[in-house]
Amino acid sequence: MADSFSVSNEDMSRFIEASATSNVAQSTRRLFFNHLFESTADRGHFHVDQMYGSGSGVLIRFQGIFFLLTAKHVLVNNMRGDLQNESPFWVSVHARARWESLLDFLFPKKVWDIAELIECDTPSIDSNDICLVEMFSPSPTNYPDAFIDISRNESIVLNRTELFHGQFLVTSGFPFHLNYFNFENIAEGFTHSTNVQRHSVPGVLVLGLAGEMFLSYEITDADITSEYLTGMSGGAIYNVQPDINDIRLAGIALSGGSEVLRFYPAYHLLDAILSYRSCSCENIDPSADVPLSEETMLELFGEQLERLGLINSN
Repeated sequence: MADSFSVSNEDMSRFIEASATSNVAQSTRRLFFNHLFESTADRGHFHVDQMYGSGSGVLIRFQGIFFLLTAKHVLVNNMRGDLQNESPFWVSVHARARWESLLDFLFPKKVWDIAELIECDTPSIDSNDICLVEMFSPSPTNYPDAFIDISRNESIVLNRTELFHGQFLVTSGFPFHLNYFNFENIAEGFTHSTNVQRHSVPGVLVLGLAGEMFLSYEITDADITSEYLTGMSGGAIYNVQPDINDIRLAGIALSGGSEVLRFYPAYHLLDAILSYRSCSCENIDPSADVPLSEETMLELFGEQLERLGLINSN
């Protein structure tokens, strides 16, 4: 007979609170979309006039390449019409807001339509609403501090048998009501400001008789409406464990409202990520397939590499 054990409400609350510091939770990043009042060609140089939009994604690494796993509608809803520039959205390198230069951001390279490779027959889930954004490599001196490292020999997602009815799962993301843009009472020299606050929302997994799968927030005191969850689409959903090192990815948030959140189970995604080169893709940056020359690398990162003793300018 299998051993049984119970967890007090106080311990569970403590585990849920601690889970927000896990690597999986902190792998969730906010997308910063940008707008130009004047095109780069007309102005003569790139200049962001305004940041806007909302949405979350999960930073992953596979075969040494960084990707942002997110809901496709996050990109579609925020990047309507022709793109104004080669970097329509940015993602912070680090889990904590820490920006001193453009080297503190990752920039999108191309979008891989991994939904083509996924067979998902779960009711209430839009099987097409997922994509993988390949990012340009970070500066060698400014590497991401939290991300999900995927390999074929490591179990980093919960499989189907590890998800059960009544299970506590937590959603990590950047809800817009906590991360809105402020255009009033701004410090001199700035045009607008925004908070960067990642938020965690615990819920209970519901597995329906017809195979439907979603998170329910009926047990929480908060009124979890669609407005409350706006901006968390694309964020990580993960399990709760006493040891945060045992926390694994359960899914990617898609949409929610009326005390319910629909999500994409991670076990549907893993094989598609491993085979992402088999699906169609679209370049975001026209230089996506042009490798950086040694001259360009030295121009971008020469000072940092020299300080680290990796190159000698003499």
